[in-house]
Amino acid sequence: MLQFNQIVRQENLHRFARFRFVRKLYSLIQNQRQRFNSAVFENQNGAGNSDLFNEFNVNECAQKIHKTGVCFGLHLPIELVDEIYEYAQNSFCTEPGFNDKFLIHEVQEGCLRQGRPVVRALVNNPAECPAIEKVVADPILLQIVREYLQYYPTRITRHLTWSVVSHLPDRGKKLYPPTTFHYDIAGFNFMTVYFYITDVEINSGAHVMIEGSHNQKPLDIVLSSGRHSDEKIYNYYGKDKEIVIEGKRGFGFVQDPSCIHKVLPPITRNRLLLQIRYS
Repeated sequence: MLQFNQIVRQENLHRFARFRFVRKLYSLIQNQRQRFNSAVFENQNGAGNSDLFNEFNVNECAQKIHKTGVCFGLHLPIELVDEIYEYAQNSFCTEPGFNDKFLIHEVQEGCLRQGRPVVRALVNNPAECPAIEKVVADPILLQIVREYLQYYPTRITRHLTWSVVSHLPDRGKKLYPPTTFHYDIAGFNFMTVYFYITDVEINSGAHVMIEGSHNQKPLDIVLSSGRHSDEKIYNYYGKDKEIVIEGKRGFGFVQDPSCIHKVLPPITRNRLLLQIRYS
């Protein structure tokens, strides 16, 4: 019989996390397992005061995510934002589906020198940036995760991503899938913290989500974790449930990414986003 840890490593089983009851069951199991394992608590970064978000209300944040799928109010110190931005400027990037490496300044008018279009640039090795690791290790963020998921995360991933201005036709649907409404499956249960490292508004890569959609989805959307048209989403939820998230550099928010969301393709300037995922 497979051990529990062996089972959770089988990523093909993660597809069941599209069902809300599976995520809830996983939280219950993890909560009970960790409750009787003192080493879990001794090894967490949750003890002590936060240097970044000391005034943030953890319980209130978790309640807002349960209700709406998102909580706002996080702000990074500008010196950390500058350090992360500098790291992204000077580190090699890759784009999903391609093997070449490049610096972001080598992308001009949406293309590399050889003419290859670039719409998304993933900064390599974000864990090597001390400023990012300071954010990841912040006790308040870990407390928010513990309060919402009801267990300490067993996996934390970091993603530092440029969304690149491009004027290519059908850019979103064909070349940049996240510009179409979807929801994430990133383990048996999960949540994500986002920070804008550049100023973001509706024309520069704003994150868009449907309020409350983490708790309610029609069956055909639950059974297909693929992409869905604006018309389909608005017909079911109503346009009034759409939240367009804008903010100055350093602005952050916490989200249950099982909600339906997308990114607007930037048309005025590149967007740099730090994403920390807990599962």
